[in-house]
Amino acid sequence: MRLFSKYAIVAAVACLLALPGCNSSNKAIKTVTFTSDDSSEYADLSINVELPASNKGAAGAIRRSLIDIMDGQLAFIGSYEGERLFPAYDGDLDDTDAIVEYYRIKAMDALDSSASEFYEERAGYIMEDEDMTEEQKKEALEDFPRYEYDFNLEKQYETARYVVFNSTDYIFLGGAHGGVIGQGSPTFDKKSGNRIEKFLRKDALEDMQSLLTAGLVQYFNDNDDTVNAGNVRDYLFLEDESIPFPVWTPHPTEEGLCFVYQQYEIAAYAMGMPSFTIPYDAVKPYLTPEALDLLGLK
Repeated sequence: MRLFSKYAIVAAVACLLALPGCNSSNKAIKTVTFTSDDSSEYADLSINVELPASNKGAAGAIRRSLIDIMDGQLAFIGSYEGERLFPAYDGDLDDTDAIVEYYRIKAMDALDSSASEFYEERAGYIMEDEDMTEEQKKEALEDFPRYEYDFNLEKQYETARYVVFNSTDYIFLGGAHGGVIGQGSPTFDKKSGNRIEKFLRKDALEDMQSLLTAGLVQYFNDNDDTVNAGNVRDYLFLEDESIPFPVWTPHPTEEGLCFVYQQYEIAAYAMGMPSFTIPYDAVKPYLTPEALDLLGLK
């Protein structure tokens, strides 16, 4: 059973979400992209942000929702109590460069401050360790793990009716390993600019157990394990519980509705991020009226 590294996890999710490609239409939302890499003595920050270029109409509503996602991720880096580390941007919402630069500077400062505190605390323990030689202490400090945050928010898939963005970040704060966080793949109605939060009916969970089981079996088999409907629960934390819908809202692709479970959500870290796509003809009976309309499946 293999262990998924940072790059394997991120690549697997990115590959899954990008399978259909971006289906550009004549009414594709025009976007602007900002990328940046920043470093301090003990921390690294990378930012990749794609936002609708216009702050008007439905595109503007989508743009503001995405800025809220950026704020929700970057203003709380490493905040275990859920406390904001710096204020939300309150300047000109038409100025993309100013918005992203504000979050870059503030997030880098917050990440650097946290990393510096961690280094000073751990360095103190190392220097006081009487069982270590001076050379060992020097090597331990030189090999000290750096904090890292890779922020990603970009357009992933688009049709004439809706657009899907990808919000998956990598974070490492000095623990045993890093992890993928974010808000998954938020989907927006291009007519209204509203974010679609409910694709599946609340009462559909039990009826969809066979579909969720089949999807998980496919995921684990794709990762070189021999799994079937009879033993798939041996790979999960669920015991006798029903397989839940993922916390991240499933999102539409060209082939069907994509489900992505986060690390530790239903399985061990070594299992990666269980992901699969249920074809539209199979999932259609369980979709909400809003989803059926958005996807043109009525």
